[in-house]
Amino acid sequence: MSVSSVESASPIKTTKREALVTSISTCPPITPLTTICALILLVALIYGTLWGLTGPMALPGGPIFGLFALVVVCYLGGQFMRILKLPTLVGMMVFGFVLRNVPHINVAKDIPEEWAGNIRNMALILILLRAGLEVDADVLKNNKSTCSKLIFIPFIAEFIAAGLSAYYLLNMPWIWSFLMASMLAAVSPAVVLPVMLKLQKKGIGVTNGVPTMVIAVAGIDDVLALSAFEVLLGVTFATGTLGWTIAQGPLEMLVGIIYGILLGVITWYIPNPDEKSTSVFRFLILCFGGMCVLFGSQALNWGAAGALGCICLPFVAAIRWKQKDWNDDNNPVGDALAFVWRIIEPFLFGLIGSEIRIDYLQPSIVGLGLATMFIGIAARMLAAFASAFSAGLTLKEQIFVTFAGLPKATVQAAIGPVALSLAKKLELGAEIEEFGIMILTTAVLSILIAAPLGATSIALLAPRLLERDVSGSVREKPKPDIPDTMVPMYDSHNSYHSYGTKDDGRLPSNSNDTSGKLPSISNDTSGKLPSISNETANSNNIYSIEKL
Repeated sequence: MSVSSVESASPIKTTKREALVTSISTCPPITPLTTICALILLVALIYGTLWGLTGPMALPGGPIFGLFALVVVCYLGGQFMRILKLPTLVGMMVFGFVLRNVPHINVAKDIPEEWAGNIRNMALILILLRAGLEVDADVLKNNKSTCSKLIFIPFIAEFIAAGLSAYYLLNMPWIWSFLMASMLAAVSPAVVLPVMLKLQKKGIGVTNGVPTMVIAVAGIDDVLALSAFEVLLGVTFATGTLGWTIAQGPLEMLVGIIYGILLGVITWYIPNPDEKSTSVFRFLILCFGGMCVLFGSQALNWGAAGALGCICLPFVAAIRWKQKDWNDDNNPVGDALAFVWRIIEPFLFGLIGSEIRIDYLQPSIVGLGLATMFIGIAARMLAAFASAFSAGLTLKEQIFVTFAGLPKATVQAAIGPVALSLAKKLELGAEIEEFGIMILTTAVLSILIAAPLGATSIALLAPRLLERDVSGSVREKPKPDIPDTMVPMYDSHNSYHSYGTKDDGRLPSNSNDTSGKLPSISNDTSGKLPSISNETANSNNIYSIEKL
């Protein structure tokens, strides 16, 4: 066919319905149906493998079956929330709550507490590793004063406000009221960090370093909360001398920092950056280094050291990695951690939702517990806004930073039951156990309300309050990550066998090429390449290998 005939040929226009019918009629069909079938097959094979390995434990009533059902249902709940344009964690937590409290389907009750705690801790390790890896050291260096204000002032404000509220509203002793406050003052990194990382990769809010500052706040805020909780817990139950108990918090943080710095510096030189397997070893060193410090510190009852070590290790390691062989479009360890996060996400939020038990919600405590929580949150938001106001941020950025500290989930689920469990173990009497029940009830309320409210607020406010940086200093290219949804939506103007649309960045634009390496498609007159008119290209919107 001559070039002129190609140019004069009118484009074939098809409707969405015709394109969908055509795609279904192919074998295999190029619709989401194939992906859905693949997922169903994968789920069936995984369950069959678990049943073959564990036998009765994978049958209804067994712990493997309970965990498997929880993860599958919570994943589907997250995808349903995605359709509604809401954060996926909301659906995961809701379905986790349902599978714990609704009779006849409450399979989550069969999951051992030890299993749930270890899985939550592994998810927390992954979150903190991603936080440390993605924090921009230059932004922190240039905004030391701002970050310090946003980290310490809001935490102290919520800690004091919640402690005073618990003392006067719930009639708790001073030490117990501030023990509750230390639990409530923690921001959930599981809710905040994934959203901030997505904003950072899209270049949203990076001009003034908002995502990095919020990541630092969420990570270090947890360390402060855990340190305060452990010190107050030691004083409350007299598990050691008063001097040692008070000194333990700062010592834990110091140990975590030293561990992270030492191991991070070692990863600058080991493995050799020139080896092909460098990224694999770096990924494994980060993961097992994080697990070592977190689980080891918990075994020694030095929990704050583990959390801070998990943040410092990747932060220090990434300083040299980014200088040597990383850039914004080549972050293999970060991509691997993001991949694992997509897998473990339904585990974490499903288990957090299953921690919310209706029998813990005593009517006499619910109202006053909510008041205590909201008073603390209000104090944090006011302090955060004042801190951001003095930091040179725009008004919209100040509002966003204020709401970014709202979510609560991970720490509350981890330490909420600790005081009650210890009171029962030491047999301290009904009055002391009642204080533990108050703390646990308030922790459940904070997860039930603050986690979905905070996640939804951040998701809705981010695109409206933060500006996108188009300078090209952030990642704009698609990453080799699991997509936001495991079931891609079908587009009648696209094909799964195509190599991208005209403007998606995956094919070069040849009209202005002067290097001689690329043939000029639009201006070719040799007769060797067909001239694709703008009308034809726009109507089909696909460049494929066959047409070129």
